[in-house]
Amino acid sequence: MFIVTNIPVDRDPDALALAMREALTGLARAFMFGLAVDPLPPLYTTAVRYQPEPASGSGTEEWADPWSVHARGWGDCDDLVMWRLAELLIAGEVGAGISVTWQPGTGRNHVRVRRASGELEDPSKILSR
Repeated sequence: MFIVTNIPVDRDPDALALAMREALTGLARAFMFGLAVDPLPPLYTTAVRYQPEPASGSGTEEWADPWSVHARGWGDCDDLVMWRLAELLIAGEVGAGISVTWQPGTGRNHVRVRRASGELEDPSKILSR
């Protein structure tokens, strides 16, 4: 299933961060069900690497599912975080979530996993070449 949508909060970084967190968390929860039917190896045991998404120039952002990320061998921060959060939720880590942080000067947000302990885990850094 492919979903294309618009979140019209681009001018408000705080609202955009909140909207992204909720949308990405929902997708990660949906991916939990998909991983039960079509499992993948744990993210950190794969050859998948962090790679920034190519700029589209159109203001669009692709949020790729774990199977697409695995097949192409790379994902940007949001792609990797959704896969990792799905794994943690499957493992029963109640309270794990997503942290979205505005990156001043870049015009972009950075996404990390917020573990149940409150610790931030950054798959992008872990999987950087």
